[in-house]
Amino acid sequence: MTHGILGADQARALVGHRYRCARPFRVERGRIREFARAVQAFHPAHWEEAAAARLGFDAVIAPPAFAALVWRQARREILDELISGYRVDRVVHVDQTLDIGRPLLAGDELTCDVFFESFRQFRSFDVITVTGVLSDRDGVPVQTISTALLASVGPTPPANTAQPDDPSVPGIPAAPRLHRLPRTRIEPDRLTEGAELPRARTTVTARDITDYARVVGDSLDSLPGRALPADPPGPIAPGMLMLALATGYLTSWTHDPAAITKLRAEFAHQVHYLAVPRTEVAELEFRGRVLTVDPAARTATVALDARSQGRKLFGYASAEVAFAPPFTLDSCAR
Repeated sequence: MTHGILGADQARALVGHRYRCARPFRVERGRIREFARAVQAFHPAHWEEAAAARLGFDAVIAPPAFAALVWRQARREILDELISGYRVDRVVHVDQTLDIGRPLLAGDELTCDVFFESFRQFRSFDVITVTGVLSDRDGVPVQTISTALLASVGPTPPANTAQPDDPSVPGIPAAPRLHRLPRTRIEPDRLTEGAELPRARTTVTARDITDYARVVGDSLDSLPGRALPADPPGPIAPGMLMLALATGYLTSWTHDPAAITKLRAEFAHQVHYLAVPRTEVAELEFRGRVLTVDPAARTATVALDARSQGRKLFGYASAEVAFAPPFTLDSCAR
């Protein structure tokens, strides 16, 4: 319990403050390809400069969920340097919102500013809400990552249960949207709320999970022990791997990974998880449903669903998508 109390004191003291991570993150072409392979993202723009150029970029683009690598580096620094009172293996993120101003590109050098927004305690868990702002060499925000970190601290929480935000702290900067014409092949005027996207299937093996953990530099044993079966049949697929696979599914519909402008996901680790037996293959089915569509703005919000053997793998997941203007669609048709 000593660890939990110390961690809570440290986290509470950080609310309302900003922290700049010490090391910049360099986005390398080889790292993009390695990540794309690990999450089955096979759009040519992740692999070839010529394909990225056709989408309007001068370098290979990273899959939308690539920011997980940057956030993992920032998260480790936070837990090592600022909130060292928690056991790292008992801290997970329970939700994630990724706001994409533009895709990350090979050659980017990113700084990460972390804003500590709130601290709450609920039963035997501490909840720390943070937002990371990724900025390029010129200091321009390109993506923001908001998450709630859940730390399991034991059966009895400390008495002080809340800490309000510090109103004197400046607002969190938003990542401006890139002025680029999407290269999608979908006409939003023909979409209706509730419309179903074509379903798709893929497979995941224990080796795939191990490869993903190696690429992001994470541990497979990253979930609180009480949230999982006492003796899982194999490694547990990280929630961000599932989200990355879901964005690949969405890209197969849009034909433009850079058209995804926001991702949201809730990871209910006690209920929604995928354990893959080491000698077997897990089959996944992805589905999508249009929640809202704005033909004038040429945008839509799509609910994403992933299942394996009938088990849901997200508490909730959605994405916002931008569509090409009509003349671009006509040009593509010709």
